[in-house]
Amino acid sequence: MEKAHKVATLYITRFRRLPPVLTIAACLALSSAGGCGGRGPVSPNVLLVVVSGVRADHVSAYGYKKPTTPSLDALAKEGTLFENAITPAPWGPSAQASMATGLYMAEHGVTFDHPALEASFETLAEKLKKAGFSTLAVSTDPAVGPDTGFGQGFDSFTGIGPEDEPSPDDGAASAESALVHWLESRADQARETPFFATVLLTNSRLPFNPPGEYRDRFLDRPAPLPQIEKLTQLWLPFARQFTLGAARLTPDEMAVLIALYDGEIAYADYRLGRIVETLKDAGLLDETLVVVTSDSGDDLGDHGLLSDASRVYDSIVHVPLVMRLPGKVPPGERVADQVQTLDIGKSILALAARPGTGQPSAAPRSPLMDRRPTAVIESRFDPGALRYYRSIMPGADTSVYELNMVAVRTQENKYIITSKGTGALFDLRADPGEHKSVLADQAAKIPDLQARLSAWTALLNRPRPEAAAQKGPAPSPPPPTPAPAKSGAAKAR
Repeated sequence: MEKAHKVATLYITRFRRLPPVLTIAACLALSSAGGCGGRGPVSPNVLLVVVSGVRADHVSAYGYKKPTTPSLDALAKEGTLFENAITPAPWGPSAQASMATGLYMAEHGVTFDHPALEASFETLAEKLKKAGFSTLAVSTDPAVGPDTGFGQGFDSFTGIGPEDEPSPDDGAASAESALVHWLESRADQARETPFFATVLLTNSRLPFNPPGEYRDRFLDRPAPLPQIEKLTQLWLPFARQFTLGAARLTPDEMAVLIALYDGEIAYADYRLGRIVETLKDAGLLDETLVVVTSDSGDDLGDHGLLSDASRVYDSIVHVPLVMRLPGKVPPGERVADQVQTLDIGKSILALAARPGTGQPSAAPRSPLMDRRPTAVIESRFDPGALRYYRSIMPGADTSVYELNMVAVRTQENKYIITSKGTGALFDLRADPGEHKSVLADQAAKIPDLQARLSAWTALLNRPRPEAAAQKGPAPSPPPPTPAPAKSGAAKAR
């Protein structure tokens, strides 16, 4: 795994900026005059930025009352925002695998027990590379890297781990540096060969410890420094104790924790803005399809959970999604229809290249993303969390933490079924926070939702025309559709 190219001055506040990328800009100027061997790119470039852990309702472009994402908001004004983008899995690596392959968890098999993407699947990067793109991945998540199968199709993969990053910003500055360094290294081919670059940032995952001014930017009122210091150190052990009810936060502490979470989102957005500005300074922005999204969100105590990757509430599975490409992506548009992030790759291919030809797509797709009136979300229980629960509660009944789940989501309802046959039904119009199951009261909705789930399962067993091609033997078939949930059991937790 290639280590990040370090630029020490990148770890700074917003008041100092990275110097313009003169090498790229100068080369592009020469290209327009016949220098650098330039001609127009055969396809638009593609930049995919995934900020892990961002829930849509904490993004200002989605109506959040705090200005957490000015850079993303600006992209949304110049592009298209998808108001109801749903991840297919609450666990980051599984959702990342779905974005890479266009497949659901039951098809690609990336789970807690099998956290690697098999080489048999053809990824988005491999398809774009075949279409003539130079490819780069930068990841600040050790679970998403070449060692776990996520390097397939990338000419260069820069992994940034804690041991590589001395600055307390989760590697975001080094990720930006790595991308800029790579763009500089290919400046002489910037107009000849399109690029596909993907950047994964993990700032908005526990622990929430935003750097500099972002630490207290979203505090409603000043908080004691010892309290802030304590909350910035909370990590998975505390999150699991919180989920068990063995640890608690006061309302004031939770407010500070959420402010720190917002600060992490804002800092990642600041890095996004710098990346966009670099492309703009180099004359590449309007020739680049920019896609920004998240793999999953975070339940910040909404349902008594913290940093949970096994539940399917909207606080965890409703994520932001914005696209920008002048001439192909309508500016200022907000799409209310439901979409799923596993279809991002399909949209990128349609907007940027006809696979196998190296030529740009002939015309914009309409719609940009496949509409999914029925979204399906799969989750598996976390064996690591279960072991921890048993270690601190020996002899206790931990069966509620051993549940796999599948959820069927429409714009109006969400039906959750567990591997034990229990489940919940939420009326998303009347109860968008999913606080009260109406499974017993609105059981008449179940046959339709169960039929949608059965149709999805049947489709999984047959390769879809648009599904990622396989380079080897197919994985084992997905499990059968769960039986309808028992109306008397409303707990999906």
